[in-house]
Amino acid sequence: MSSETTAVLAFGILALLLLFVGGRRGFFQFNPPPWPVPINLLHLIGGFAIYFFVSAVGVKLILALFQKQLMLHFATYSSWINFILSLLIFLFLALYMALLPRTVSRGILLREKHPLIEDVWAAFYAWMMAFPLVLFLSQFLEMIVIKIFHLPKIPEQIAVKFLKSTFSNPPLFIMAILSIIVFAPLIEELLFRGLLQSYIRKHVGPKHAILVTSACFSLFHYASGQGLGNISIILSLFVLALFLGFLYEKQGSLLAPIVLHSTFNAISVINLYLFGGFTSGL
Repeated sequence: MSSETTAVLAFGILALLLLFVGGRRGFFQFNPPPWPVPINLLHLIGGFAIYFFVSAVGVKLILALFQKQLMLHFATYSSWINFILSLLIFLFLALYMALLPRTVSRGILLREKHPLIEDVWAAFYAWMMAFPLVLFLSQFLEMIVIKIFHLPKIPEQIAVKFLKSTFSNPPLFIMAILSIIVFAPLIEELLFRGLLQSYIRKHVGPKHAILVTSACFSLFHYASGQGLGNISIILSLFVLALFLGFLYEKQGSLLAPIVLHSTFNAISVINLYLFGGFTSGL
């Protein structure tokens, strides 16, 4: 048995042990109170329309204004594009939330008042169970794909290529980690857990809403440039999304999945920077 296989099995055992402990401590008990949010289809479409419109128009605008400066280097180009787009999308979504009816925006953010530190602790507790499990699934699925398709290795994740390209340039690296650790969790959790899951919950209940939203979230990260690597990325992100959706319903607060998502990305960045390892979830 290779050292890589041993490490994957070790993470699998650790994941099962932590899930068992979490179950015994009641973490997975799920009977959330009603969470009526008067969100409609137009509210949902509006949020995603802002994301795709700003993404499409923003790239063209940035290239038109700064193409000569940005095309000098891949890391410079990628970092500035990603950072500016992330900032613009976040600002427009924040404005959109402020313009929504107060009952919708407040309902999305919080079910009922409670100490926010509870959400932070719940997020860290969930991370302890989610990270080893997602790590195990990602590495295990990569091994299976390599075996089945007789590949030398899995194509590197696009987010990994982008992040690695900034390691030698501190300003670009700072912009990259702000995009990955701050803006990505805020934007994606607002869109998927906040808007999409709240809308679906209204029609089919929380459990089915978690499943559907998790599937949409994982497929959202598909990229043709990742090739067969999409298999491990999408399936492992689906499991992460289940934790994110479950935490949103359990805590009744958008802060909880944001903290979990941000922590997950932060640890992945640290792991990649220090050890060149696992990064699924960026």
